[in-house]
Order: sequence, then structure tokens, then C-alpha cells
Amino acid sequence: MGFYGVLLCGSRQFDNHLITALVERWRRETHTFHFRCGEATITLQDISIIWGLPIDGEPVIGIDVSYRVEEWQHICLSLLGFTPLTSHFKGGHLSMTALYEYCMAAHIDDNSPDIDVVKYTLYVALMIIGGIMVPDYQGGSIRLIFLQLLRDIERIRSYSWESAVLAFLYRELCNETRIEKAIISGPLFILQVWAWSRIIFVNPDMNGLSLTVRQNEFEENIPYAPYGARWSNVFSYTHSPTHAVRIIRDCFDRMTNVEFNWIVYNKKDVDVKAIISTYDNRIWRCVCPLICFDIVEMHRPDRVLRQFKMRQSIPRPAVDNDNLHTVNRTCHRNTDWREYHKDAIILWNEKLSNAARGELKEWVPG
Repeated sequence: MGFYGVLLCGSRQFDNHLITALVERWRRETHTFHFRCGEATITLQDISIIWGLPIDGEPVIGIDVSYRVEEWQHICLSLLGFTPLTSHFKGGHLSMTALYEYCMAAHIDDNSPDIDVVKYTLYVALMIIGGIMVPDYQGGSIRLIFLQLLRDIERIRSYSWESAVLAFLYRELCNETRIEKAIISGPLFILQVWAWSRIIFVNPDMNGLSLTVRQNEFEENIPYAPYGARWSNVFSYTHSPTHAVRIIRDCFDRMTNVEFNWIVYNKKDVDVKAIISTYDNRIWRCVCPLICFDIVEMHRPDRVLRQFKMRQSIPRPAVDNDNLHTVNRTCHRNTDWREYHKDAIILWNEKLSNAARGELKEWVPG
């Protein structure tokens, strides 16, 4: 399915103060962080190398059907092999507790029938999608809208899960800039690893441990654990600010070019090389819409060409995205999002023809 890299990266405790300071630097109209040394952002390249998710494929989108609880129970039984209790449902969400209890009770071994193995595998995939990649802001529940994409286990890898993750993260960052928003969700592991990798003064010490690159024996296309697995070691924050938003804000205010790593990924590293050799690198520089059902957010690598070892040119004017931010599932129940966002899907399918270009240069900080 392409999700194994996410499992290898595991999870970490988030520094909410660092995330708060980053949100304060986020701009909804450009989808970039505005630092003193220039604009920077999380791109498709970052998601691809950190988690190793599939990128080039169909958008993660479908029909948003409002099923009754009884219908959701039938769907869970047919796809996942168990029937959650009525109390475990809340609208189109399923309690994480129900999935955990099923996981503990299920018994899968080498003698299990293939159908049982497939159902258990789909359950694990739903946990990864709804619990790690696009976690629900309500906490403790998973959105069942993704089940429709899991019906055919052979097609799951054909979707661009990477662009869906980035779209969801962009939307959460944009929503969090509103004064009335107090809780941020989304793949915060990606946001934190991105900040640690690029912003020198928030980078934790590795305690003398080497960066671990674990062999992945199950994936043919991703032979090594992705870059994000490096950050599974135990860290020390002796020389970096943590859990102190005022100090991090002050550091951001004074940050210079030499304190920001524009070029992070080394092609000679086996975990990075394994990802880079898989794709046409133009796909990471595509100025295109990112789609995740109701969410459509623009990807603007043309504003951060220095992250691609290119000279930054004057980018296209920023576009007001507020009309997209008002679109959500609450106001559009039983919507076929493939039809609603058909123009965005066309642009996504033509993305390689709209890759940002720039003059390559040997980047020298400062």
C-alpha cells in the first residue's frame, strides 16, 4: 500500500510551543512560512522523503455519502471483519477504541485464511490513515470516508496519499491562523521533523547516536526506512529551545540565512537516494492543487526554489484561498467531490507541465 514507511517512522511527543511559533509565521495566501531570511514551506518533496508515501497517482477523493449507523456497521463488517457497537459511531466517525479492541482480540497467523488477512490489513491501513496521516481534530476517532478507497486492496497504492497528507496539513495550518481556532490537528510529525531538519537552533542533539537507516525488507520500491525514521532516536534539548514559545519567537525574529538549512537531503544517503531515484523530481516542483476529498490547497514550490537548490526568482502573485477554505464536508453532505473539484483534478493530472523552474546553483548560506 505504500504506508510501511509511516510505521517505521513511529511517533514522537510534539513540541506545542514550536508548532505555535511556526503557525504564527504561516501565511494563508501563499502557504509558506515567512521568516526573516525568506519564505520556506513544506513541499511534496518533504512528505515524500520523510514518510516515503506514494505521490504520483489518482487524487484521494470520492463520494461523501451520509450513511446511517446500521449501514456503517455493515460496511465495517464486510471490509474490516467486525461490527462496531452503535455507541462507537458519531456521524461518519468511528471511535479509535473500537478499532483498538478489535486489534487486541484478532488473531492472525500463517494459517489464517487470506480473506481474514486482507480484512485485518485494511483495518491497519485505516488506523494509519485516520490515526497518523490525516488524524481527526476531534481526537480518538477516525473518519470513515476513507473506507471507500480501501475496497480494492490492489488499488490503494495507486492513490496520491502524499498530496492528500500535505493538503490536510496546509488546511490545518491555515485554519489555525484564525483567532478563534485553538486546536491544530493533522500530520504534526511531518511539521516537527521539517522544522528540526531545517531550523538549526531548534534541532535537538542526537546524544552521540548515529542517524539510523533501517533496512526495509518488505517494500520493493522503498528498500530502506525513509528519512523520518532517523528521528526515532532519543534526543537531548540541552542546546536548543523547547517548550518555550517566547524564546522560539525571539529566535525566529533574529534568524539569519546561516541558521536555516535550505538544502537538507543528501542524495548520497541511502534512505534519501531510495526515494529520489523512484520519481521524476519535477513532480516535487509542481505548482498544482493538492486534493483530499473536500480539501483543495495550492502547492507553491515556485516561492521556495532555494529548497530545490535553485536561485529564487520573483514568484507569481499570491492568490486568495479563502473561497476554498470555506468548503467543508459539514456544508456539503452527500457530495460527489470528484465532480465538485473537477477543475482541480484536471490541474492535478496535468501537474508535470506546470513544474516550477529556476536556475540551478551551488547554494552557499548567507
